[in-house]
Amino acid sequence: MFTTAQRPRADARDWLRAATTRRMLVLLLLVVVVAAVCARLGFWQLDRAGIRGQEAARIEREELMAAPAAPITEVLAPQSAFTAEHFGRRVSLEGAFDPEQQVLVPGRNVGGQDALMVVTAFHVDGGPHDGAIMPVLRGWLPDGIADRLEAGGAGAEATAPPPPTTRLEIVGVLSDSEAAGEPGLPEGFAGGISAGELAGLWGTPMYSAYLVLEEPAPTSGLSPAPSPVEELDADPNLQSLAYAIEWWAFALFAVVFWVKVLRDDVRESRLAAGG
Repeated sequence: MFTTAQRPRADARDWLRAATTRRMLVLLLLVVVVAAVCARLGFWQLDRAGIRGQEAARIEREELMAAPAAPITEVLAPQSAFTAEHFGRRVSLEGAFDPEQQVLVPGRNVGGQDALMVVTAFHVDGGPHDGAIMPVLRGWLPDGIADRLEAGGAGAEATAPPPPTTRLEIVGVLSDSEAAGEPGLPEGFAGGISAGELAGLWGTPMYSAYLVLEEPAPTSGLSPAPSPVEELDADPNLQSLAYAIEWWAFALFAVVFWVKVLRDDVRESRLAAGG
């Protein structure tokens, strides 16, 4: 009789012999079916997570685009952090554009066409935000100067239609500030719509966002910029995603269960052989 220290260890033949018994083969077939069904249900729930996420994003886009404009004073203060709840909000501001504070942002694409974005400083006049500056994306121009920019900066000759200079109320959609662009562009150009970079050019206080202009309509010669709400990303539905993970966990559990039963059978057979 073997003691605990002398008990023989199972080898590959013991595992193969135990795995090919009628009971284990039937159990294996059952486990394969269960695991396959659970895995398929997991992928089905994953698909539903994407579909539900897209539907939620569509509803959110429609709600944001249909919402009435709120005064900027009720939504975002100058120099304050821009959060997810601010994105896509329609707001109104009163003040005036400064035609001397304007940059062109190259390297964009609108509807498959290379575009120059025209961004102008809007100075708020009156109220608690008096003197604050909002970068306003007024619209875009066809970008026919990319080659000239790469050739040495002659693209600085490009100009955009000037903004209205009278005091007015504007309405637009808020978008989060972009990262600062690469240096080296000609004067009057910027690599991105960055509140931090523009604050260095135009001064402060500056809003930590930019506004995509809706009203009044862009100046003749400019095409309206696409709303950032149209590019709102769809996040997967978390409930369906959790269900998918649960189904995959069930599939894994079925496989682990079969391996555990096989291990127990091997142990029992070795004990019997040593007894």
